[in-house]
Amino acid sequence: MTKTVKLYAQAYQDRSDRVRWLLEELKVPYENIWLKKKNGDLTAPAYLELNPQGRTPTLVDGDIILFESTALCLYIADAYGYGSLAPRTEDKKIRAEYMQWMTWSTGSLECVIARMFTHVSTPEETLVTKTYVKEQCEIFKKLLVPILSKQDYILSSGFSAADIMLAAIIPGAHDYLVEGVKPLEDYMNRLKNREAAVRAKVFE
Repeated sequence: MTKTVKLYAQAYQDRSDRVRWLLEELKVPYENIWLKKKNGDLTAPAYLELNPQGRTPTLVDGDIILFESTALCLYIADAYGYGSLAPRTEDKKIRAEYMQWMTWSTGSLECVIARMFTHVSTPEETLVTKTYVKEQCEIFKKLLVPILSKQDYILSSGFSAADIMLAAIIPGAHDYLVEGVKPLEDYMNRLKNREAAVRAKVFE
């Protein structure tokens, strides 16, 4: 089958990981196109035509060009996994919850985790950052643990693209969010062992 989908990325474990995992789950033929910042690939005129921000990931599927990992996953799940990894719009409650978790994963969870990788210049600033992340992760536990204590995946309907979004991001806060919390440890183990996740090299 012709590989019509092109995924532009810089590494397996950048924000393209969740997109690649979803493509693997759905068995969508695709081509990885690796870019190197040091080679000027991100500022090459041809790439800037696809993504004027000069960032990755970027997805090209025929005449559709998209950037932002959440948008990529929402598109792929609907285009290639509608009714399976993306709940149908007729299932209003599940679809609404799905949209909530797809956007929460980057809009709330990843924003907090990113703080840990922000440059800080003093021990005091480092302490403030770690304290903030710990406090937020405690709030996240109150949100996630009750759900994952009673079901295997974030949606009651089963595994979906929302789990891919969450599982690709959660490891960044493993020590504060997952370690010693059995429902979250079990959840992550289930997802890490999926064949598509292994093929996509998400957790390497």
